[in-house]
Amino acid sequence: MKYTVVGLFKSQEIAKQVSESLEESGIRNEDYIIYKTQQQAARKQNLWKQFLGIKSPQTNPENDKLITSVEVRSEEEFNNVKDSFEKNEVVKMYEFKDMTIDEAKDLEYIKKIVELRAKSHIYAMPAISVSNGSISQGITAEVKA
Repeated sequence: MKYTVVGLFKSQEIAKQVSESLEESGIRNEDYIIYKTQQQAARKQNLWKQFLGIKSPQTNPENDKLITSVEVRSEEEFNNVKDSFEKNEVVKMYEFKDMTIDEAKDLEYIKKIVELRAKSHIYAMPAISVSNGSISQGITAEVKA
């Protein structure tokens, strides 16, 4: 039973704590990936925006989200990873049974798969009826329908 667990965290500031927590729980260094954004690339893109006078929001490592992928081989490892993630206040955790750690090396692939999984959760939610009035309400009943 081999699969990949992806954790989404609030800030990149906790990357070191996440790494230490995973290693303390018995996960080897080569079995997890912590993705950090490259600030140099963001600065180069902003150079042209500065010349053209286009304002863009500043990207700070404190505001950027942290993504971590961990290869899990057993239920015990999964529980250790889950406890480690929860200790570091994971925002959302996804399990991918069909993804290897080699596939997880590509951050864009991870983002695409997580986005698809999040959309599928939204579409799978049951429909909630907002209107609870009767038909005799006139035009408001027609607008809500």
